[in-house]
Parts: sequence; structure tokens; C-alpha cells
Amino acid sequence: MALMVRARKVADWKVKEVEELAEMLGRTKTFLIASIDGFPADKLGEIRKRLRGKAELRVTRNNLFKLAAKKAGIELGNLEKELTGPNVFIITEKNPFEVSIEISKFKLKRFARPGDKTDEEIVIPAGDTGMQAGPILSTFGKLKVQTRVQEGKVFVVKDTTIAKVGDVIPTEALAILQKLGVQPVYIQLRMKGAYQDGVVIEGDRLKVDLEAYKGDLVLAQRGSVNLASEIALPIPEVLKLSLTKAFQRATALSAEAGFLTAENAPIVLGRAVAKATALALAISGAVDLGVAAAPQQQAPQQEAKKEKEEEKKGPSEEELAEGLSSLFG
Repeated sequence: MALMVRARKVADWKVKEVEELAEMLGRTKTFLIASIDGFPADKLGEIRKRLRGKAELRVTRNNLFKLAAKKAGIELGNLEKELTGPNVFIITEKNPFEVSIEISKFKLKRFARPGDKTDEEIVIPAGDTGMQAGPILSTFGKLKVQTRVQEGKVFVVKDTTIAKVGDVIPTEALAILQKLGVQPVYIQLRMKGAYQDGVVIEGDRLKVDLEAYKGDLVLAQRGSVNLASEIALPIPEVLKLSLTKAFQRATALSAEAGFLTAENAPIVLGRAVAKATALALAISGAVDLGVAAAPQQQAPQQEAKKEKEEEKKGPSEEELAEGLSSLFG
């Protein structure tokens, strides 16, 4: 009995999807892959609008994208392992770093979920909440938000902060924040990687700190200019610096050696005055020390002089009387 194997027909939309993607990839040769796991669909729509004219976002199945890339002659390499879970493929003719930086500038927000930390201070504003009075009042009480009931609705008495940046958002506040339209959590697409003209770029390398990059460029520019001026690179802008350095060093050397010229005269004379002043201060200090020490050195001489004067005067009458009494008992 002959077995008949019926060929499995591929859905027309899949064939069309692969063809469109292959045509786009063959034209640009540049794309980024980002995870959309848990990413709100409406927020993805916002990114699509903001990137209009710069890139096209396609949410498709990973196996279809893999087929399209192969058809476009693209070797995915290490990017193939990133084709898991729900992804969005950002196809562009621009530099992938430029696109990644552009996306990182979008401050997209979403409503809080249990366990979320807030990215901004959460303030319940004073005024009408639009909520009907009832069990919700106890929730406001737990959050220490002062309220009053007016015409059957809940009014907040004054602005009240219920969470600061980095705090875990109170679970009881989630429903209230949704009703008030407060979205305190920032979200961004998580870049998995990129491809440009045969070069695979890992996802973590797509994160560029522009301020740090600017600082590195400034340091590199300073270092290159300093090196170029030291070796007197024959470039007009560099030679100006080289000549300035040479003049400064020659002036300093001649001044130190005391070689007087019209150019270094103020420096040589200034140094001479400074050294003379320092020497004068040193001599002045030595004289002061000598004067202070004089009384101590002359003290023994004064005592000897006093003894000689007393010898000239001779013994006193009391001393004579004592001597006579000792002779005659």
C-alpha cells in the first residue's frame, strides 16, 4: 500500500512576512533586537511614533526573522541565541548606537504593580479625587492621607507624599494611583543586541554614557595636543603651542642662570629681589637670637665683677667684731 505524504502548507502571511523582512534587511543591513517581555503594547506604540522616519519596529516570530535574515544574506552569529521570548526588531539605516541612545531618552511610564519601586516621588494632590466615599476612605487612612467627604465624594485635604524615589510602593496605594492616573514607574526597552554591516554588537555595549564619553574625548584631546606640542608636530596650531613652551622654558633657564636679557630682565630682577629679601630676613633673625642670648653669656662676668668690688671695700664692722671675739675667746 503506497503511503502518500501530504506537504504541509505554509500560511500565506508567514511567507509574506519573511519576504518583507528579507527585503528590508537586505536594504539596510542594520537592525536592533529588544525584549518586550512584560512591556505594555501601548508604550511600544509610543516608541514607534517617536522613531517614525528613523526606524521601523516589527514584532514578529523569532523563527520568521531568522529565515528572513538568512534570505537577506545575514549571519546572525551570537545574536541567534537572543532569539528567545517576545522581541521587537528595530530595522534602521542609522547607526545602531544612535538609535539606542534615542530610545533611552524616552521616559515612558506605567502603572505600578505589587513590589515595584517608584522612580519618582508620589504625591496625592489636594482636591477632588472623583472617588465615591466608602471603603476607600480606610485605604486613604492607612496611607495617612487626610480626606473629607463632600457631596458623596472623597476630597484630599492637602498634598501628601506617600512614597519617595526608590521606595517600594505601598500595595494599598496601587488602586488609588490607577484611579488618579499616576504612573510612577519608568520603563525602557531592554536591548539584546544589534547588527550592522556584518558586525554583531552585544546588548550591554549599546548602553552609552554620553557624559562619560564626552569626558573621555576631552582627556584624549588634551593628551594628544600636549604630546603633539612636546614633539613639535609641524602643524600650525600645534607649533604655536610648541614655540610658547620653548620660550617659557628658555626664559626660566636664563633667569635661573642669571643671564640677563631684555625679555627676562623683570624675571631675573624679581628673583634677585626675592632672594635678597629672604637673606635679609634670615640675617635679621640671627641678630635677634644673638641679642637674646647676650644676657645669659654676661651673667657670670657680672658676678665676678661684683665680687672684686666687695673685696676692695674690705670686711664690714660686724665681720671685724666677730673676728676679734674669736681671738680673745
